Amino acid sequence: MKRVLVTGPVERLGEYVRAASQAGWDAIVHPLLGIEPSDFDRSQITGDRFDWICVTSSSALPYLDSALETLPSLRSTPCAVVGERTAERLRGLGFRVDLGPVTDAATLAEALKTRARNGGPVLWPRGSRTDDLAQVLRRAGFDVCAPIAYASRVLGSESSAAPPPADAVFFASPSAVRVWHDLDGVGDRRIAIAIGATTFQALLQETPPRFFDTISLPQAAPEALGFVLAHLELENSP
Repeated sequence: MKRVLVTGPVERLGEYVRAASQAGWDAIVHPLLGIEPSDFDRSQITGDRFDWICVTSSSALPYLDSALETLPSLRSTPCAVVGERTAERLRGLGFRVDLGPVTDAATLAEALKTRARNGGPVLWPRGSRTDDLAQVLRRAGFDVCAPIAYASRVLGSESSAAPPPADAVFFASPSAVRVWHDLDGVGDRRIAIAIGATTFQALLQETPPRFFDTISLPQAAPEALGFVLAHLELENSP
């Protein structure tokens, strides 16, 4: 049976594993990162009001929820969001979702450039292993406050061990791609599958290339992974 390593997303691993299994693949759970929520720290926040809040991961939601007690104005601040599930949960916490949900951080950045006023203050509660969105928005002229809302830590001894053999590897974040790049024993020619455009670009930037082929899901959803796997041809892979 064809095998796929499912490395993320951490909070929805089971859904993506089920989708891969239903597509006829042997889905191997192989998370590369663990998530540790960070406490809200008012000293990390510059200013009291923002034009927009960017939410690119559901892992940031506990941080935003706890921030409301100190900064109640956040509840009325428009949010730009990646992912339908994250948007639903954000609305459930009482936040305004005015942009999205979109498929990935790259799409969010482009949409925000169109919708937001140039130079306006933006809050992006982020993970500890990436500041890519902040860099993109700052280059576009935005004033970005990017506090660490959660820490992404490499998982234990698995970080130094060669992953199990498989025909394909599914990545759900650029951070996971970077962890994979540091692993030993992954100089083979598997197929890489990215959850969206931002992760896809991270895979393309791998030097030297680690994969026989690299593809991206049409949307960041378990059923999209199942569709891609069901139609994935392996005749050209080793």
